[in-house]
Parts: sequence; structure tokens; C-alpha cells
Amino acid sequence: MTSHPLRALLPLCLVGLVACTNSPSYLEPRQTLEVGILPDPANPEELLGEATATVTLPIRLETMEEQMERAARMAELGGVEVPVVGVNDLDIAIEWTIKNLSDTDAEARILINGGNELFTYVPLNFVIDPEEDEEPPPLLGNVPIMVPARRSVSGVFREDQVREAAVDLELITRGLTNPFAAMLQYHDDLRELMDETGRTVPLDAFGHLVQYNFIFRGDQHLVLEYEIRIRDEAEILHELLLDAPVGELIPFMPMVYVPPPPPPMPVLP
Repeated sequence: MTSHPLRALLPLCLVGLVACTNSPSYLEPRQTLEVGILPDPANPEELLGEATATVTLPIRLETMEEQMERAARMAELGGVEVPVVGVNDLDIAIEWTIKNLSDTDAEARILINGGNELFTYVPLNFVIDPEEDEEPPPLLGNVPIMVPARRSVSGVFREDQVREAAVDLELITRGLTNPFAAMLQYHDDLRELMDETGRTVPLDAFGHLVQYNFIFRGDQHLVLEYEIRIRDEAEILHELLLDAPVGELIPFMPMVYVPPPPPPMPVLP
């Protein structure tokens, strides 16, 4: 798949340039994806050039007081859903390293989609006619990354980029915005959106991404190592992170978002 120009606007920055204002947590262990080593089931003569993985944030259960505060805010907003994990509750970055284990220069791509507490974004769901419609870009990534033979390249999806992806998801789903339009520009000054019922959804009711769906593509034998770095402003991460007991975590089950059908074409007399 070729890079979409909208997401090509997202620069890939060196990890060493990222500054933090407080001590972050890293979800351990460091995750890995590998391509170019196993046969492709659809074409055994070719090596599999894509690998996928999903990571869900380990968010602790709400306290009774937190539940009551959230319910009161939803009532104040006329029933608008207020998430447990708001877009301003966590500062999230994704650090990555791609290792080229082959003797040939390679091109790699990292694509990240995912979901908040309500919806998961699947770009293919916006394709009505595969022969005519262009698949929308992912929430993050799909920029070509050149990796020299037997070398490594590192980078990061910054906190502001991940936050922007979360805002884009809200615009696409509750705001009924076309993905191309939602991702055309940054929304630093966005303070609210209008949902399909005409209700105002303010910024404090925007959800952050709690589920991350990774797609790693490459044309040689490559290994992607990545980890999610979180600054927990709201203190909602479980202290044991991914080692936490399942019963002490919120079991997020976002629905796959399906856009409404386009309006019917008018019938000419």
C-alpha cells in the first residue's frame, strides 16, 4: 500500500528528542513483530510481509466515587457518554526500532489503528466499491521507512500525534466526519463536536485510545520492536500494568465502527 499524503504529514522523530515532564511508565515486555521469514499462506512461494498485534491498556477499575462523578457529568451533558479514559487523562507515545536482518536494503511501514471505549476504527469499512474507493489512512503511520541492510532505525509516535489520533477517532465516529477530512489537519483548538443526535460532546468527554492495533509491513526480513510509554496524569493505570490480574482491569470491548450508508441518489422524473 502506498503512503497516504495526509499521514505523511506526521513526522517520525528520533526517540532521543522526546522530552517528558514527569516519569513515564512503559508497558513491558517490549513487543516484537517479524516479517519476511515465514511463507505466505496465500502464496507459498513468497515470504509473509505483514504481521499484526493488538495491545490494550491496563486501566484499573473505577472507584465508586469516580463512577458517581462520571455519571453526574453524563447527566449534566444530557446523556452524552463520558469515557473512563479521557483524551487528557494520559500522555501516550509509542517508541519503535526496526532491525533489518537481511543483506538487502528494505522499506518498512508501521500502521496503527485502534479504539477508544466506544468504537474501533477499521479503514476498510469505509470502502464501498473496492474498484473506485480509496481506503482511508490509518490513525497513525503508513509512512515509508527505509532500513539499510543489517542496520536498525528507531523513532517514535509522539504524544501529540497519539492524542491527535484519538481526537480523529472521535470526529470519525461520534462526529460522523469522513476520515480523510478528519485527518486533513490537526485539531489542537478543537473543544467540542456535535454527535448524530445533535448533542454537544465537549472535549472532556472525548475518549483516548485504549486499544492499539499494530500492522507491520516490510519487503525483507525485518523485526519491529515497540513499546508504549505512558505518563499517567489521572492515575488510572493499574500499578502492575500488564501483569495485573484480569479481574482488576476494565474489560474494554469497543464496537467496530461501521459508517452510516450514503444517502440514496435522487430519482429524476
